[in-house]
Amino acid sequence: MKSFFKIIAYILCFIALILAGLFYYFIYFPEVPEPSLPGSFESKSLELDGLTRTYSFYQPSSLKTKAPLIFVLHGSISSGAGVRLQTGYEFDLLAEKFGFVVVYPDGYENHWNDCRASADYVANTQNIDDVAFFDLIVKELGSKLRIDKSKVFATGFSNGGHMAYRLGLEHPDQFSGVAAFAANLPVKDNLDCEPSGQPVSIAIFNGTEDPINPHTGGLVSIAGNSSRGEVLSSSATAAYWLGLAGIDGQPVLVQKEKVQHAERDGDKQTSVEERRWSNSDGIQVRLYTLQGSGHVMPSYTVRYPRIIGPEAGDISGPEEVVNFFLGE
Repeated sequence: MKSFFKIIAYILCFIALILAGLFYYFIYFPEVPEPSLPGSFESKSLELDGLTRTYSFYQPSSLKTKAPLIFVLHGSISSGAGVRLQTGYEFDLLAEKFGFVVVYPDGYENHWNDCRASADYVANTQNIDDVAFFDLIVKELGSKLRIDKSKVFATGFSNGGHMAYRLGLEHPDQFSGVAAFAANLPVKDNLDCEPSGQPVSIAIFNGTEDPINPHTGGLVSIAGNSSRGEVLSSSATAAYWLGLAGIDGQPVLVQKEKVQHAERDGDKQTSVEERRWSNSDGIQVRLYTLQGSGHVMPSYTVRYPRIIGPEAGDISGPEEVVNFFLGE
């Protein structure tokens, strides 16, 4: 009998080791140590529509008068603290270098009310007013830190990328530029935003091997949940914004450039191709095709779980976005 229980114990230990190995290989997310920076990091709360909403922000020691402000929006089931960690604190480091304020808001119950009508998360079903939330943050920090309200930008990952699209679609007068990672525009039948029809500068970053946001368009599915509906392809998403950069339906694009980023991460299976367009009014559209890459925000330092696809380590997403927003 003792030998029987020993066998069972060995089997259970073996199964545990296999599960631990699978977790480490497919799901483990190694944390980047938080850097020591001379600026200040604060967490705040405010009341809106009977709800307590929260956000954090990094104020660099080099903050100048009329500084830009950049919102960084997390993905589904995450938070401002989560995306700050997920980006390896790189936005804080860049804020210190360039003198802007970076804000990490928290979505309602860890989601944003983006443009996808069918999404089943509470932020969407209860029609949470995230735009008003961002407006209040800009007003609060604008008066405290003397933010330049003509230089407010937003970038986001996945659900946060879709929220960035909402800001670009509905409020190009309030946001000077937006950037979306791992997100394509929803198809017309599932779009519940009210597009202004006005152009805005935008950068789009999508992986060709993204298992969640299909690069060629189609159904978005997360662990069997397909309530988010279908999206356009990455090229069709870029084409929409390019169309807005025309006047009376006639394109006024004056520049088109293709950039092949250098191999940097040692992985020959991944690469980054960037296409740039601009018009005579200064509106810019950039499409980053992350060849062989998954549902990630490209980084030199952060390594994502393998379950969401391969890496794209030839560029730094935060660095590209900040340079795009600030014209560096």
